[in-house]
Amino acid sequence: MKRSLHLSAPHLNRQRIRDEVRKNRERIRELGPGIITGGAGDDPAGVVTYTAVGATTGFSLLWLMLLSTPMMIAVQNMAARVALVTGKSLPEIVRGFYSQRLSVAMVLLLSVANIITIGADLQGISAILGLLLGVKPVHLLIPVTALIAYLVMFRAYRTVKRVFLGFTLVLVTYVFSAVAARPDLKEVLLRTFVPTIDASTAYLLAALGLLGTTISPYLLFWQAAEEKEEHKSVAQ
Repeated sequence: MKRSLHLSAPHLNRQRIRDEVRKNRERIRELGPGIITGGAGDDPAGVVTYTAVGATTGFSLLWLMLLSTPMMIAVQNMAARVALVTGKSLPEIVRGFYSQRLSVAMVLLLSVANIITIGADLQGISAILGLLLGVKPVHLLIPVTALIAYLVMFRAYRTVKRVFLGFTLVLVTYVFSAVAARPDLKEVLLRTFVPTIDASTAYLLAALGLLGTTISPYLLFWQAAEEKEEHKSVAQ
């Protein structure tokens, strides 16, 4: 009896390890839509806006980032939960609870914003690849557009998800950039936790731009759509 218990111990340990690995994989899979949405929000338009805010106001609006980040988390979490519970995207929910006209109007407005954002994204990708490869960005614009269109239109959701998750690893470079910039940590902490308010037009425009870039409406649609596709993928 003792021997059988002794022999079963390694088996139980292996089973526990497999269970933990499976649970961790499920957790990582659940984080996928949120990570992709966060990476999508870090588009060229956002980078330009944050750069302009930093150039015009310095660290004085860091307190607004501290305030707006929990707001962004709350609305993105709400969009994700609504999609998970209903299994529908936001336009489908609006059409069901309100009217088709309102849903169509929302989609049209979103399409305009998406087209502009996609154009900026493609130009930004081509410019970066051009710097790395020593090629003019205009020569890379069509191949980049064709590759992304192929992935989105003809590849399975899981494949697209893996590719986009791989792209988000680039965000790690922000940490190295922050360290390399060697900011004054005392001033950074002071501006983050002690609000500085200025009534000038430049300051107010910078604050509006920062809020609009951090809490972007199209990201709510993206988050809900990602959660819907993830739910369909798991169900299949």
